[in-house]
Amino acid sequence: MTALTRSSSYDPNVKSFFSWLGVTPYLTQNEVCATLRSIAEVTPANSTIVFDYLDTDAFIPEKSSPQMQEQFKYLSKIDEPLKSSGFNPSNLAEELASLGFSLQETLSPTDIEEHYFKGRMDGYHTDEHEHFACAVIE
Repeated sequence: MTALTRSSSYDPNVKSFFSWLGVTPYLTQNEVCATLRSIAEVTPANSTIVFDYLDTDAFIPEKSSPQMQEQFKYLSKIDEPLKSSGFNPSNLAEELASLGFSLQETLSPTDIEEHYFKGRMDGYHTDEHEHFACAVIE
């Protein structure tokens, strides 16, 4: 967060919006939490962050979807392994609260599919372990 606070274009007194998509699975859980905590510490109340995350089942081979298992293999092969252990959607609000955030909305894979992929003709769809979250700094 040092780079953010040193930036001449960042005003720590103005509400901010952070789009943190496609990142959390590539960081360890400690790195994800440290980043969220840092954002909450340097950003004014009512600032918003949107991020995607994988649920904890994605990292349990017996519970992970075949699509997710293939993604793990491919990403490992190209030396971009997924490192996070994911979040449990049922206690995400509590985890975010401990980091200084209030969960405003979370979208399940079904919600994401309905909102963003309904009617697609190319066959692309979200994985059954991917979620979106919107949280506000308290």
